[in-house]
Amino acid sequence: MKFTHKLSKIFGPDGWHSLAAGLRRMAYPLGWRQFMEPIDREGLEKLRAKLYTPGERLLPAKYLNVEEWMKTSTKRIRDLRVLDLGCGTGYVLHIAKCLGHDVLGLDVAGEPVFDGTIALLKIPRINAAIYAFQPLPDLGAPFDLITAHMTCFNRRADGSHWGVEEWEYFMKDAESRLTPTGRMQFDLNVLPDGRHMTDELRAFFIAHGARIERRRVFLPPRSQK
Repeated sequence: MKFTHKLSKIFGPDGWHSLAAGLRRMAYPLGWRQFMEPIDREGLEKLRAKLYTPGERLLPAKYLNVEEWMKTSTKRIRDLRVLDLGCGTGYVLHIAKCLGHDVLGLDVAGEPVFDGTIALLKIPRINAAIYAFQPLPDLGAPFDLITAHMTCFNRRADGSHWGVEEWEYFMKDAESRLTPTGRMQFDLNVLPDGRHMTDELRAFFIAHGARIERRRVFLPPRSQK
């Protein structure tokens, strides 16, 4: 690799991103050894004895050097950019931050408890409300994951809840804020009739490839649509 190319990697946008990610990992270490604990060690050693030679670097046998690949995989599950809509106390984003992710919350300011915990946990937050048929504010770089927990933004002023048209506009706008492989998931609040969504809204989510688990809606990656 040429020296100038190395410098461009270090001092370019990717270099600063890598530096920031590394600092997050240092601040909130995630040990790979904990992910080794559930593995059947005897079974692993039998598999290695059959298929692996120490120092093997050829595919796919090299993947049986499980310890090294657990270290690598632990890094790969970090460094996501996560947006939580209606972030409230910021607890979800605090956990994500502790796992090494780059986080951002969006919620209205003025609730002392939420303002207090957001400040205490040092969660970056955009102070804004979500309205039907209006785009989200400028949120910067695209996200790998957009979440919303115990949603309140889908409640109209008269106490009724968004229908399919409002959700369709919202999801199209939110999806435009995702990376190509980014995804969304929502945890819906209960409706007055005890359900978490109407039959029409359930059908709408399913038509968009969602997996629904009671109150939770998991949408597929943007690239799969």
